[in-house]
Amino acid sequence: MENSQTNSGCCAICQSKKTPYQCGVCVDSLCKSCVQFLPETAFQFLTNRPKELSHNTYCTVCFDQHVSAPLANYEATLAQAQEILVFDKTQGKETRFIKRIEKPVSVEGVDEEDVTMRLAFIAVEKKYNALVDVDIKAIKVRDGAYQTMAYSAKAIPANVNDRKLMKDRSLWSDPN
Repeated sequence: MENSQTNSGCCAICQSKKTPYQCGVCVDSLCKSCVQFLPETAFQFLTNRPKELSHNTYCTVCFDQHVSAPLANYEATLAQAQEILVFDKTQGKETRFIKRIEKPVSVEGVDEEDVTMRLAFIAVEKKYNALVDVDIKAIKVRDGAYQTMAYSAKAIPANVNDRKLMKDRSLWSDPN
């Protein structure tokens, strides 16, 4: 949609004749100083992204109506996901009293941090505060002589309260 100059001028207050951008929602012409850009990292962990949030450029009115509130909610959810408790599948002693009611969730990503954050984001969306039995697997992907790693992860979202967590940290260390 970029570089589709029209003769109508900028739809915002400035009314500039040079309008290389269009709003993704209302398709009005915008100049560079009036356009609102959505960052690439916005909504990257959102599983079902609405059509209004899938554009890169917005006019001020459409940004305020369609993007600003969901973006604030997304950032709040992302902040909660960064604080979620993560228990590896080898930590059975610590998690033995945690109920595993939810079905396991699987995701794919580019690195371990990415798949962990995707799992955490899904858990927070489902109103859970922990990930239990996290299993991350790395898979070699070869394209001729070029090789990369792809990661997949699986975990069970769960709710953890402090009384159910094991308090004895001596069991957390591996004796081997």
